[in-house]
Amino acid sequence: MLGLVALDSGATGAESGFQPVVTRSPAADRIAERPDYAHVLGDGMGWLEGGIESRTRYELREGDYAAGLLSDDPLVTRNLIYLGVKRVLDPFRFAAELLDSRRFFSGLGDTPNVVNTLEPLQAYAQLHFDRGAGNAPLSLSFGRMAFDWADRRLIARNRNRNTISAFDGLRLRMGDENAPWEIDAIAVRPVERSVDNTDVSADDLMLYGLAGYWRGWSPHVVLEPYWLWLDQREAGNPAARRNLHTLGLHAFGQWGRGGAWDYDLSLAGQWGRSADLTHRAQAAHVEVGRTWTTGWKPRLALWLNYASGDRSPADRGNQRFDPLYGATFSFYGFSSYFTWQNMINPALRLSFRPAKMLKCEIIHRAMWLADRSDAWVKSGRRDATGGSGSYIGQELDVRLVWQLAPSFEIDIAYAHFFPGSFASSTGAAPPGQLFQVAGTLRF
Repeated sequence: MLGLVALDSGATGAESGFQPVVTRSPAADRIAERPDYAHVLGDGMGWLEGGIESRTRYELREGDYAAGLLSDDPLVTRNLIYLGVKRVLDPFRFAAELLDSRRFFSGLGDTPNVVNTLEPLQAYAQLHFDRGAGNAPLSLSFGRMAFDWADRRLIARNRNRNTISAFDGLRLRMGDENAPWEIDAIAVRPVERSVDNTDVSADDLMLYGLAGYWRGWSPHVVLEPYWLWLDQREAGNPAARRNLHTLGLHAFGQWGRGGAWDYDLSLAGQWGRSADLTHRAQAAHVEVGRTWTTGWKPRLALWLNYASGDRSPADRGNQRFDPLYGATFSFYGFSSYFTWQNMINPALRLSFRPAKMLKCEIIHRAMWLADRSDAWVKSGRRDATGGSGSYIGQELDVRLVWQLAPSFEIDIAYAHFFPGSFASSTGAAPPGQLFQVAGTLRF
């Protein structure tokens, strides 16, 4: 897929005919600033941006390993409203976004990952210059923001989850996602979502980051190196303290006639301290895909996810990778049983379009523990002796997205988890299932 993110931010590479490719890896392409459902309102200078997105989803979960094997079949809703003002008051710009996430008919208690009612997801002011350093757009944003940053496996604006992560603080961008190069720096506090109270930013946690984007070699090579520093003090709770540095590289591109072949690569290393233990960890994603130009435009991709695990609960070190604020749904399974921690996860994905408005995908995944003495993190299961082995199981995912009208789509997803020897050796191990059907309106 060749394309651009349609942001109007002044002089960009798009105006000179430069069109960088975006990754074909599922769910890895980022929303840099403006949400994807927003658009310019009215004619003329296009100084007002806005949009409404309303999603209603039915979920059926049976034997949910991430919830103690409980089953549930709720109705969940997520409504978003966005307004942005630009150009008319330049260099001053403003943006606000309201989030309302709810769950109905559930037998489980509400959690901040599902319920977050009437909260400001974004509210920030921005100094924007169409031509700043190197004749590229320059912006400084201050306030509450929600965005994808560098590799979505570490900081993501959540797509499937019913609530969305946000951050309070400063963000400096030089260049934009349509230009040959970009620099993106953040100094923010993660927002702590609350079911019953107003969301506030963490008062004992800071997240700093610096990312670079080099697209000058597109379509063959796009490089996105980054560094993140998470400083969580938690003076009264040593087990929650983290001082972690994450250094990584996200790279992707296409080659062959018409970009038939593509790849996506993520490499990350972590060091510092967590829970007053020395922290050293690694993670990687390697993916290769092939797209055919036949009528259904099929793409077949093979990938491997890896994240290190903790070698021993008794030593003075921690080797389990910390995925920070990353997405999980399309990366590690529709079931949401897994995250980028203590895993060896090969997967095979077939995607195709039987019709112009219908997208389909089938993914088969297998899961092993990277270290058999560490936990299957989302389930909370651990055999510190390593005697239960490392094979967790397999998952089959199927998804259809049908664009019934320009403003309305149906999204249907199914996941079936086949438990392996580790699951059956550490407790009850029934098959797990997820079925969800969502209708989304956008205006």
